Amino acid sequence: MAIGFTEILFLLVIWAVPAVLLFFLLYWAIRLAIRHEKRRVMSPREFLDQERRERMAAERATHYRTRKR
Repeated sequence: MAIGFTEILFLLVIWAVPAVLLFFLLYWAIRLAIRHEKRRVMSPREFLDQERRERMAAERATHYRTRKR
């Protein structure tokens, strides 16, 4: 009941090739999603939230600079 070279090659083709193809498909899909996320335009709410965060950080920095120690 020894497994021959052709059986090993057959199993390799049946299991390894689809696994490699699936890997590259997932890799491509994830790269596409990341690239899409980088080019995404902010919504008006996100834009206002970012401005508010920057304004609060600037106010906090001036407060810490001007307080007495």
